Amino acid sequence: MPKSKPAPTVDARLLTIKDAARYLSAHVWAIRSLVWEHHIPFLKIGNRLLFDRRDLDAFVEQRKTAAR
Repeated sequence: MPKSKPAPTVDARLLTIKDAARYLSAHVWAIRSLVWEHHIPFLKIGNRLLFDRRDLDAFVEQRKTAAR
């Protein structure tokens, strides 16, 4: 019997608030504060807040301090 190939791993484009916090090395409450202050874009589907990886990357890039 031939072995079946494992399912390909999918990197989700949208992250939950916990995943977004891990992605940014921050606490969930820090992410919530950024949402409340409209500093990061989010999607709301039902009661869930979801974050696009691209938006999180842009958030980081915009807030970097240049080296001297």
